[in-house]
Parts: sequence; C-alpha cells; structure tokens
Amino acid sequence: MTTGEIARRTGVNPRTTYRDIRALEAMNVPVYEDDGRIAIDPNYFVAPVKFTLREAMALLMGVRLMHRHRDQADPDVADAFTKLAAVLPAPVAEYVHATVRQMADRPANPVYSRVLQTVALSWAGHKAVRIWYPSANHEVKPREIEPYFLEPSLIGHSSYVVARDRGLREMRTFKLERITRAEPMAETYQIPGEFDVNKYLAGAWGIFHSGEPVEVRLRFFPPAAARVRESIWHPSQKLSDGPRGSVNMTVTVTGTLEITPWILGWGDAVEVLAPADLRKKISGVGTKMASRNNRGGRR
Repeated sequence: MTTGEIARRTGVNPRTTYRDIRALEAMNVPVYEDDGRIAIDPNYFVAPVKFTLREAMALLMGVRLMHRHRDQADPDVADAFTKLAAVLPAPVAEYVHATVRQMADRPANPVYSRVLQTVALSWAGHKAVRIWYPSANHEVKPREIEPYFLEPSLIGHSSYVVARDRGLREMRTFKLERITRAEPMAETYQIPGEFDVNKYLAGAWGIFHSGEPVEVRLRFFPPAAARVRESIWHPSQKLSDGPRGSVNMTVTVTGTLEITPWILGWGDAVEVLAPADLRKKISGVGTKMASRNNRGGRR
C-alpha cells in the first residue's frame, strides 16, 4: 500500500506513517518500497494454527530443547514462543512463558539475529544471499550462497545453513554465528527436486560432510554399554555383543570430525577398533589429557 493508504487505515498522518516504517526497519522487519508502495516480505508471516494437547506437549518439548540449544537471548525466538503460548492450553503455556523469561536473561546477539533473519527469508523466497564469512586464514570475505536448509547442531549451541556456494559451485556448510554480515540478493534459484534434506544428513554424524564415507567401529564397556543400547545414535548404526558385557557399535559416517568429540565424551568407557587413524587420534588426545591433568595445578 502507499503511505497515504496506510495513514488512512491506521488513522494517523503520513509523517507518523514514515516514522512507523522506519521503526519497523529498525526492528528488522523486512519492509521495502516497490513502485511507490510499501510492502513486507510475505514470507515474514505464517498462518495461525490451533493445537491439540498432545501436539502442544510435543511443541513444549521443542521449546525446551531450543532453550537448551540457544545460549544467547534472541528476540525473534522470544516473540515466536510468546505467540505460540497464546494458542496453547494454559498449563503448557505457563511453561512456555517461563522458558521465555529465562531466555530473556541471557546476553543478546543482534548481529546473529539479523543474519538469521536475512538467511531465513532468502531461503523461504529462494533468493541468493551474500554473506561475509571467515576463510581458513581468518580473512573475512564475501560469498554468494543459495540456502538449501537451516539446521541446529547438538554440538556447541550452534546453527548452520547448508547452501550451494555460487563461487565454488559446490555444497558447503556455514556456521551462522560466524557470519558477520548478510545481504539479500535479487537473483533467484531453485533447489533441485531430487534434493532431500534427510538423505543429505543421513551420512553425517551431525551436519558436516567432511570426507568420504568411513566405517567406524567402537566397543563400549559397562556400565556405558547399557546406555549405548538405549538409543539410536546414527541411522547406520549396528550393535552386537562384545566380550565381558561390552557392546560393539558400527556406523558409517562422512568424515570423523564430528564423531571424534562424541567418542571422547565417553572417556575410558569406549575403545576405537577402527579405523586405525581415528584410534591413533583418540589415543593421542588421551595421552595429552593424562599428561596435562597429572601435572601440579597452575597458579
């Protein structure tokens, strides 16, 4: 609508309308001018829905997981959860509001919020986006990407965008927290019809495709063995009985970058059987840990 039409509908003068539009821009609402009319990106809004109690409980679990995943305050997350609470049953809504209050006490990261919104809107509208991202030598350079999907990681409270890098003409994974700036572009793109997010992630331990598929064989000893049997840690996992109450796990992953810290998290309850280079790496880390922790305390 034109600013005059907005002013008439809202009962204010055009000058106030201009100030309101500037205020929306300051709040990162994607407002833009098109042929003399003011518009908001249609992908910015989603339709309201109603939930059953069981659906509400499923959403509450998602809210709590998001609470644990994000270690910084995010106004968009807080607003989304507050709106969500408005259509949830009262007992569930109370927990959602409590979660929002806890998240609001955390430090804010406005740069991350702007980056996430820009990338998300570009993905929703199938428009390329220019990002400024540090290279291996820590030099921040602009890159043009076509976002295919956004995915949170269980490691490091981080979120990622998996995208086609226009310069490299290859798929790449970018950590949103490392993007220092993001700008939407006018150019559109199409995600290939055969692309499947779940199939893409199936080979990764988390989200990274850091190498060719490799078979990892592990042995877990009691009492960790029982804990390992309780969960499906990876779609490719195969479990079998090992000696003295242990359990053997075999998984096939695209690179060992992400599975390495997971293995280390089990401490002496796990042994790497294969591949040899991963076994050597874990052994080396364990030796360094033992050496560092056997020294006298630093002053």
